[in-house]
Amino acid sequence: MDRLIIESILSDLHEIHFAEGGVDENAGSSIVLGFKNANMDQVVHALSALKKIAGEEEVELIICKTVQPGIFDLEIKTDALDEPIRIMNKSISNERLAEIGEKVSSETRMVLSANSPDAERINLGRVKIKECATA
Repeated sequence: MDRLIIESILSDLHEIHFAEGGVDENAGSSIVLGFKNANMDQVVHALSALKKIAGEEEVELIICKTVQPGIFDLEIKTDALDEPIRIMNKSISNERLAEIGEKVSSETRMVLSANSPDAERINLGRVKIKECATA
């Protein structure tokens, strides 16, 4: 599965939240990407493919602020891909963004997952919230 297919599948993201611990208590918090159940098989397959592609390379999640308040772009970056996987124009509430910022600054280990028990847990080397908007 290539980057564009993974990006297309993950573009159906409708929420982002945290889950503490999980199956591996040493993994820290999970940043959970929420998808509709109808697409879950594809999402599970896409995350599995992403984990396989990344291999031992560091995976980074970047939450980019856009010019529109409350709307963000997500980027999943790894040196194993030619370009980041971009999930564009997603709404994140101010409360959720504050929670993400707090967790990012206090957690040493985080994983990326989806709202399915079958979804791969991808270790994140770094999570950043930054200004990416251009006027």
